[in-house]
Amino acid sequence: MRHIRSLAVSLSVAALGAAPALAAPKSQPVEIRFAAAVNGAPLACGQRYTGIGSTDASLELQDFRIYVSNFRLLTKDGKEVPMALTPDGVWQDEKVALLDFEDATGNCNGNAPLNTAIKGAAPKGDYTGVVFDIGVPFEINHQDPTLAPAPLNLSATAWPWRVGYKFTTIDLETAPAVGKTASASGFSIHLGSTACGEGSWVTPPKMTCSNPNRPEYRFTAFNPKTHTLVMDLGAVLATTDITTNAPQSPSGCMSSEEDNDCVGLFDRLGLTFRGKPSQGQAFITVK
Repeated sequence: MRHIRSLAVSLSVAALGAAPALAAPKSQPVEIRFAAAVNGAPLACGQRYTGIGSTDASLELQDFRIYVSNFRLLTKDGKEVPMALTPDGVWQDEKVALLDFEDATGNCNGNAPLNTAIKGAAPKGDYTGVVFDIGVPFEINHQDPTLAPAPLNLSATAWPWRVGYKFTTIDLETAPAVGKTASASGFSIHLGSTACGEGSWVTPPKMTCSNPNRPEYRFTAFNPKTHTLVMDLGAVLATTDITTNAPQSPSGCMSSEEDNDCVGLFDRLGLTFRGKPSQGQAFITVK
């Protein structure tokens, strides 16, 4: 009897061991495409665009690089599903990706390669929207870019460590409309965190910055297979005079609350500025 019981136990254990393992959740690749434009026209180095901003000025691109992160896909019922970025050693790691719309031709002074899409994976399913941030997450935002892995290894897209990275590195050569004068010949949009506490510029803050300045963009009707997210410089600059510069401030907007050049830009980027909420972002649209 004891032998029979032992045999039964052995057969049961063997049966359990032979049971198939639970299948891992299936995932699907996802690619989200971006493009840059000026009032609807494709943005390119070496081209001059007119009718820009509150004074109908003109601009020519010098740099256009943007960090994006925190991607989530939306289901039909509005549920957010995290999208995992696929590290490639150049443009993206598992937390952040760098979009690059300039090719170092004409007046552009960045790098020749372009990057206009981010790649990752999500659980298999049907998705009808996307949510993401412009910005670098706090936990990796305040570091030495010369020691950081790609895509955070570019000194041109970083401020001192206490402040962190420039979430947008947009530099423009500008000129007034015919018959108008100008007090500046360039304009920059360098979005980043501010009010990051006291201390050395090369010491990371212990707490999050008071003004994180990471705008969130939500599109409830977006299909990664057929749609492109278009970042339009003309739209974001529509209420700004790019041919003048606020007194005693850097050229363009460097995200400081004291900089009057940031007022219209922050509103159209979808960010609160000086305590005043945005009326709604006008920078990115689905095409």
